[in-house]
Amino acid sequence: MFAHVETSPVENPWTTWPLTPDIVIGTLIVGALYALGMAARAGRQNPLPGWRHVSFFGGLLLVFAALQSPADVISEHVFAVHQVQHLLLHTVGPMFLMLAAPQILLTAGTPERLRRWVLAPIMENRAVRGFFRFLAQPVVATLLFVGSLYFWQIPHYHNLALLNNGVHYLMHATMLVAGLVFFWRVFDPRPAPLGARYGVRLAMLWITVVGNILIGTVLTLKNSVLYPAYDQLGRWFGFAALPDEQLGGIVLWIPGSMMCLLAILVVVALWGSQ
Repeated sequence: MFAHVETSPVENPWTTWPLTPDIVIGTLIVGALYALGMAARAGRQNPLPGWRHVSFFGGLLLVFAALQSPADVISEHVFAVHQVQHLLLHTVGPMFLMLAAPQILLTAGTPERLRRWVLAPIMENRAVRGFFRFLAQPVVATLLFVGSLYFWQIPHYHNLALLNNGVHYLMHATMLVAGLVFFWRVFDPRPAPLGARYGVRLAMLWITVVGNILIGTVLTLKNSVLYPAYDQLGRWFGFAALPDEQLGGIVLWIPGSMMCLLAILVVVALWGSQ
């Protein structure tokens, strides 16, 4: 099924919020579970620091904004804005979500019957545990994170995602999952051997910085148009194709790398606190 084929801006794209039930309801459920977990553990000794709650809800808001704000509407017509959307969805949102280490509160906020009869059997399943153990390997998590970014920049698949709703949904889902898995390993509060060694975590982040620089440099310095689907849909705001794609490369190159450098500083601080 082909989608998004209008060739001129909507009346005011900056105020258009393409709210969809799956994302709105999913976001509300996750936020409510976390809030219930906060309430359930309110009287405990050694409460979690407040910055964790701010980090979690901030990350949740960033992911929601990436998918449901005017940025989602504009991103289908401006390559540079699409890269900003992916930065929020793939890097910034997951980074803040996993920095909060929300697993304990999300579990505490889940109704007891649901924990006992649904969550526990799933997590005790050998296949599920083996799958998570596989994803937890730093090499795998890093390959998924960098690979999801690179794969969806391949012109054939990027153009296809713009023109096909199902592929576009898959693009966003895989980028979000890859980001959550990656930063789950990077910010895992457990020291080795349960968590990765801090030197390994820093290596994971440095690899992503190099990956962002490489792909950002290629897109910024290229002299040909790679993503004609934006022209097919109609590029908005008077953007010419080549400058639009070059600006998108700068987004990948500079802000994308800077967020990973910020994560490096956080990991160094966590290492020192150990």
